[in-house]
Amino acid sequence: MSASQIFNFFICPGGIFAIFFGLVLVSLERIAVARFQGRVGPPIFQNIFDVIKLITKEVMIPKDATNRFFFLLAPVFGFAGMVAAVSVIPVAGVSSGLGANSDLIVLIYLLALPAVSHILGGSSSGSTYSAVSVSREVVLMFAYEITFIIVIFTVALAAGNGNGAVFSLQQIVDYQLTNGSFISDPRMLPALFAFLIFMLATLEVPPFHIAENDADVIKGYLMEYSGRPLALFEMTHALKLLVLITVLQIFFFPGIAANNPVANLLWYMFKSGVIVFLIALIHACMASFRVDQAFKFLLTVPVVLALASLGMVLFL
Repeated sequence: MSASQIFNFFICPGGIFAIFFGLVLVSLERIAVARFQGRVGPPIFQNIFDVIKLITKEVMIPKDATNRFFFLLAPVFGFAGMVAAVSVIPVAGVSSGLGANSDLIVLIYLLALPAVSHILGGSSSGSTYSAVSVSREVVLMFAYEITFIIVIFTVALAAGNGNGAVFSLQQIVDYQLTNGSFISDPRMLPALFAFLIFMLATLEVPPFHIAENDADVIKGYLMEYSGRPLALFEMTHALKLLVLITVLQIFFFPGIAANNPVANLLWYMFKSGVIVFLIALIHACMASFRVDQAFKFLLTVPVVLALASLGMVLFL
């Protein structure tokens, strides 16, 4: 690895910057939701303080845990997947990410790892609430992954422009920088809305706040976690939010502000903040689905939207 690649992976835009900025985005979303609901909300660095505090706390393992090894492995598994995902994705005008021809395919597997870690950890904890949470997570994961895969192929074919599918994230960015962002292409608008619904579902934002709903499963798979494992889950969620926001920009509006990496990084951060504001607005306005309602919705509305875009890309 070159010096610039090492810097991009460990410092910025991956590594330290990604964890820090991801936690700030989570806090920003909490503040925005609170303001929409007439509350004050936490300080902007509250989630960073929470993670630091959790790292210093004792790790407690429930005596009824069915598998102590997997209970402790689960948060590491999900966190490692999101750290790898951050290193794969490019930031337009800042870094090229992995730069491989098939990194989009790798991304499919990496983005599934946090949900798999939730299932692994929840099923190992021995808690009834965790078991219910895991069953809901499995149901929703089956539904929303279909939308994600269809959107990926739609974007890949659109970037190929009739010459086959492009599975390189950097080539997708380069195509839009040359030919215009996909957000301005009417054929891609249904895919944009489908991806936004997928984001809400995989991030478990209302109305898809089912596997972690405090009202009935009391944080679900997180209920029995404490200390460093819980800190890893918190950082994993922050990184996943950052990765999904970055992928949304790569797929639909990866435009740059200038030929200066610092200016482009600030532009990327501004766009990320706007997306978090939109997520917070939806969060504040929506109540949770039941699991059967969420499953039916995810298998109909976003799938139809994604297929509509795919059909227009193929035949128009």
